[in-house]
Amino acid sequence: MIRMKKIYLALLLLIQGGSMWAQKSSELGFGLGFSTYLGDLKSEDFSYRMPGFAHGFSYRQNWNPYLTTKAFLNVCRIHGDDRNDTDPSHRSRNLNFRSDIWEIGYQAEYNVLPFDAFNPHRNADRRHFNFTPYFFGGLNLFHFNPKTYYKGSYVALQPLNTEGQNSTLSTESSYSRTQFALPFGFGLKAQLTRFVVISYEVGFRKTFTDYLDDVSGRYVNLQSLADSKGSLAAELSYRGDELPDNTYTPRQGEIRGNPDNKDWYIINSLNVAFKLYKK
Repeated sequence: MIRMKKIYLALLLLIQGGSMWAQKSSELGFGLGFSTYLGDLKSEDFSYRMPGFAHGFSYRQNWNPYLTTKAFLNVCRIHGDDRNDTDPSHRSRNLNFRSDIWEIGYQAEYNVLPFDAFNPHRNADRRHFNFTPYFFGGLNLFHFNPKTYYKGSYVALQPLNTEGQNSTLSTESSYSRTQFALPFGFGLKAQLTRFVVISYEVGFRKTFTDYLDDVSGRYVNLQSLADSKGSLAAELSYRGDELPDNTYTPRQGEIRGNPDNKDWYIINSLNVAFKLYKK
């Protein structure tokens, strides 16, 4: 009990000390940009080929010249297509997907330079800047839904179990389309006036799933997959037979994806924020 009281007292002192140093300002922002992904259908490292549209809202709290926290809500789209891959084995697989991602999260930002020269609550004895590079890291919750373009329309892939999930063909269950990720990255922000802040941010999302593109493990027997999950699941598990002069059919157990490398997605955004000062 005595130890817990000491911990509570230490936390109270930290909070009180932080409030004494606080610059007492916040920001409401809107961002536009583009997104991409790294996974089994786009294997080169962090390529910006096939970008998607991204936009979102944010709320920043500036605690002091160096520390900012931000809550955010973003929507973005990612794409992948084996036809654009440099690996011939991937091109012969002939898979494609797109997915809209909704994410909500919270991150802490560290300003390299003491920021906000316009803040009336700043320490007048110290130099402050109206621009600074910054680094950030945090946690988010995101939802995705991979779909493939097939016969003129987009078909949701997760319910089909294209790798035999939820059947005797595989020990795997269907993957969850709602997951956690670790956002981190860097940016540059500048305060144009007392009330307007702009920033450009490059944010990487380290996920813990390998199914952003619905591809991860190995092929199951396609005829057995058709019998168990329906003909559409088998047709979309391997689409090399849609290519001219391709008569190859993968055998059960052959590699379809790489489960050892989890998928990533990246958001680049230009943000405009309106600054609010607390009395």
